[in-house]
Amino acid sequence: MGIDLFDKETNDICFSINFWHWRAIVEEIRRLNLFSEELVDSLHESYCNNGLNKEECLLVAQTLNETIIPKLSDTERILFNGERTEEPDDCVFHKVDVEKNYSTNKKVLVEFVECLERCNGFEVF
Repeated sequence: MGIDLFDKETNDICFSINFWHWRAIVEEIRRLNLFSEELVDSLHESYCNNGLNKEECLLVAQTLNETIIPKLSDTERILFNGERTEEPDDCVFHKVDVEKNYSTNKKVLVEFVECLERCNGFEVF
């Protein structure tokens, strides 16, 4: 299952990612403490007229670039709970410890930041 972010002005897809990365990215946004819980929670939901405006996108991009990306090695993953690991994804679907299914990495976060810097805000689909 994938998540597409649509540019609010052009309606073009500005970022596509699988659900496993997206959930971890949203939780990383939560840990930045930039927005209300309700706004961040809404980012987990597709097709609900949710997302970020241009200014919010730029704020997230700047904060990720200043605080997270420089400290993350090319081989690390950020897990759903914020922990970091060098262990590669085992590609196993965890039915009991479902949070183990979600993680993201530096490469994906850099691509996400690039999207945030060029888009006019986004909606989640």
